[in-house]
Formats: sequence, structure tokens, C-alpha cells
Amino acid sequence: MQTLGANKRGNTATYIAMCLLVSAASSLFNPVLSLFFNTKLNFSPLQISIFFILLPIATIVIVQTVAKFSDMGLQRPSIICISAIFGILSSIILYSYPSYIVLCTIGLICLGSYPVSFPQIFASAREYSVKYMGGSIMFATFLRSLASLSWVVGPPMAYALAIGVNFETLFIVTAAMFALVCIVSFFFLPNVLDKSITNKDNHIQWWKNRSVMMLCFSNAFLFTAFSAYITTMPLYVSQELHMSESLPGYILGLAAFIEIPLMFLAARMSKAIGLKPVVIIGAIGMPVFLIAFLYSSTAGQMLASTFFAALFIAFVASMGMVFFQELLPSIPGQATSLYINSSTAGQIAGGGLISLAESGSYVIIYQVGLVISAIGVIFLFFVKKPPRVK
Repeated sequence: MQTLGANKRGNTATYIAMCLLVSAASSLFNPVLSLFFNTKLNFSPLQISIFFILLPIATIVIVQTVAKFSDMGLQRPSIICISAIFGILSSIILYSYPSYIVLCTIGLICLGSYPVSFPQIFASAREYSVKYMGGSIMFATFLRSLASLSWVVGPPMAYALAIGVNFETLFIVTAAMFALVCIVSFFFLPNVLDKSITNKDNHIQWWKNRSVMMLCFSNAFLFTAFSAYITTMPLYVSQELHMSESLPGYILGLAAFIEIPLMFLAARMSKAIGLKPVVIIGAIGMPVFLIAFLYSSTAGQMLASTFFAALFIAFVASMGMVFFQELLPSIPGQATSLYINSSTAGQIAGGGLISLAESGSYVIIYQVGLVISAIGVIFLFFVKKPPRVK
């Protein structure tokens, strides 16, 4: 029994390390790419825009395809290790200052492949918690909070390295992190895939499940509104409201700070009242936030309204992933990837809303986002209620 307990503690520490490393590497990588393309590679805005349209599309296709095969029996530690190798290759390609053709071919494949690791880690953690922890939702919540914590620390570090030192150093650091992911996943991450389940259920056609599709639509609509807000908020605050250029940083930092304890609250509420009500409460936070944000005229009011944005992310981002897994318990890889890919689809659509600012005001973006997020909430009422989580 003591050996089993020690193994559990060691495996838990492995999942913690994996989640921190992958999230940290991503939070260093992603925020500075557009700056690197513009200032160092001298790509035009159109070239950058085209690449950032192609990248999430490639990521969605690769992540969902790999997820299907992982649920059919491919070992998740090996998949995570290979995806980390693509992360290393991505760092090497960027370090070499690639041409636009190289970036949109080899670079697109590598940058679109390393995100495979994130859903696979959470799918593996789901299987581990079901097998050894009785399906504990607190374990998934804890790992998700670590990912959020990485995104609090990562972007400032990325800009400090890129601007304070140089981009080459940043890419070396991210390559080193991906190398650690590769080593930890290959040697220490447990393989807990239940083949007796996957052999029976690996041909599940999730797209014929109305609840799953409604949840996908809801997630995509909600993250369309959120992505449009995140992308344009700094410009709206500084250019249209003529407030301090540092205010957006405080808004985002406060939201991330509030988000972490709210995630644990969401986990406790899920055990008490079920997943669906908790996700609906979080989803309602998005339109409520946009209303409060639109009517905010001072920095204090904007900071206060941030609570509802944090509520949305904490409840929907953490419990939303578990919701997908509960609806598709026998294919956790595909379930987790569906959550991430539907969110990514929303981010793509949210980027498209930015063009509405051509009218002369960013307010129209938030007004349209308000309607879209309200539709996203409505979709949730057509999702069946999964079993109570443990």
C-alpha cells in the first residue's frame, strides 16, 4: 500500500510538471509571434493575418485527428513526446529567421502540431483520475489552474526576454522547455489507457450526438465574443476612451488572479449541483461582463466588471472541458480536443469581428459579441445533463 501511495504521489507530481511545462512553453511562444513576424521578419500585416488564419485551422485538424487515434489505443505519453519534438522544431525554425514560404509550410506543420500535447495531457489525467481517484474533478481543476497560472507569468516573461534580451534567447528557452516535456512524458508519464473501453467505443460518432454538438456551438459562440474582447480591449481603452495604456495589463492581470480561486469554487459547486448549472452560470458571465464593460466609464468600473470575465473563464474553461469528457467518457482524447478546438474556432471567428471597427468605434464589436454570447448561453439549455461528478 505504501508503494502504491508513493507511485500515486509520483504520478501526480508528473502531471503537475507536465502541465506547468507545456503551459509555460505555450505562454512564452504565442504572445510574441506577431511582434517577431513584424519587427524581425518584416512580414506585412496581410502576411501575418493569413498565417494566423491558417495556423488555428491546421491546429484544429491535427489535434482532432491525433485525438481520434489516441482513443483507439496509441499511447498518450508517446504522443505527447512527439508533439514536444514538434515544439522543439518550431523553436529551431523561428530561431533561424525563416522565409514566409518556409513558415507557411514546414513551420505551419510544426507550430500546428505541438498543441497536441495539451489535450492529451488532460485526457491522460482524466483516465488517471478515473482509475485511481474515482474520477476526482478537483484533480482536473487543479491542473487547469496551473495552466492559468502559467499564463499569468508567461507573457510578461516572454516580452522581457524578447525585448530586454533578444528573440533568439526566448526561442532557446522554449526549446529547452519542450525538451523537458519530451523527457518527462517518455520516462515518467503513466500510460493508463483502458483498452477494453477503447476497443468497444472507438468508433463513436460524436457529431451525431445532439448534446455534444450543442456544447460545441455554445463554446464556439462564447469564445468568439471573448476573443473579440481580448483582441480589441487594449485599443478600445487607450484609443477610444483615452485611458492609461497600462490599464489593459491591470485588467487582464486582475482577471487571471480572480480566475484561479473561482476554478476551485466551480469544482465544489459541480459536486453539489452538477456540471450543467455551473457551466451555464459561467456562460452567463460573458454577456453580463460585456454589458458591464460597455457601461464602464472609469478605470475602477472596468476593473470591477472584470469579475464577470474571470467567472466566465473559471467556470467555462475548467468545467467546460470536464463537461465534454462527461458526455464522451469513453473517448477522453477526442472529448478534450473538441473543447479546445471549438474554443479555437471561436477565436478565429472573434478575429473576424475586428473588422467591424472600420465603422469608427470598437463599441459595435462588443455589442455584436453580446448577442453572440447570449446565443451561446441558449445553446447550453439544449445539452443533456451529465451524471453528477465526484
